[in-house]
Amino acid sequence: MPVYADPTLPAVSDLAAEGVEILPLSDAPADALRVGLLNLMPLKEMAETDMLRVLSSTQLPVVLTLVSLRTHVPRHTSPDYMAAHYEPWRDDMTRGFDGFIVNGAPLERVAFADVSYWPEICGIFDSLRSASVPSLFICWAAFAAMYHHYGIDKRLLDRKISGVYPHGVIGSGNRLTEGFDDEFYVPNSRFITWLRSDLDPAVERGVRIISENPDSGVYMASAFDDREIYITGHSEYAPMTLDFEYRRDTERGMNPSVPVNYYRDDSPEAGPVVRWRAHSRLLFANWIGRVVAPCRGRR
Repeated sequence: MPVYADPTLPAVSDLAAEGVEILPLSDAPADALRVGLLNLMPLKEMAETDMLRVLSSTQLPVVLTLVSLRTHVPRHTSPDYMAAHYEPWRDDMTRGFDGFIVNGAPLERVAFADVSYWPEICGIFDSLRSASVPSLFICWAAFAAMYHHYGIDKRLLDRKISGVYPHGVIGSGNRLTEGFDDEFYVPNSRFITWLRSDLDPAVERGVRIISENPDSGVYMASAFDDREIYITGHSEYAPMTLDFEYRRDTERGMNPSVPVNYYRDDSPEAGPVVRWRAHSRLLFANWIGRVVAPCRGRR
């Protein structure tokens, strides 16, 4: 099914070149699921394209609304672009969304309390929970929401977790992992992680660990019957995103490790091998079809 979004977004023409159709908001049917994206990524257009691409694989019509913080001005995106394409967060917004996504920000080395917009984003986390809006927290947002709700701090690493890691599903019966293979791959790009034992206090309060990797840590956890999903990886990444980040970090003199399980023969000059596309599509299709849609009728 198509996704409906602002037709003037650069992502619309970019995805059209890939054969992915994004239709204008004016064409959205009345029963389309309304999903908000609080886009914290510094490269807004790249993140918008990634999210629209994966949402287009769902079997239900979805309207995507881009949301911005009131208390933060992005450094890498012009004010005109933000004003044209984003709606500033309002506390009453939760009534208009059937699902909500918060993605990551390069803030791993900053204490949560020192993040300039920490009070606002905590208010957003609380509003989403209070209204029972199915929420998907990705990368830094997952760590931030877990810390806010359960007091679980991030584990800071000396070296960046970068690459495409194999994961397995813990237990059975989770709607989000329906149809997953026994082993599936996920792009990861972060300086922080959780070990399974780190989440023990949250597990005692009802959080369920769904997937992990022994090298990169916990990948997915859920709470409140999957209405809150915490994901530390980037299943939505396009094929060349890790390559972009590796070359950027190299140019900055950061001496990054070559992303694991990513390049053919581990050679940056050979290009990536895409191992995560099917899992990515299934993950977001399951979230929309098995979590967001059923919750609409119970809110």
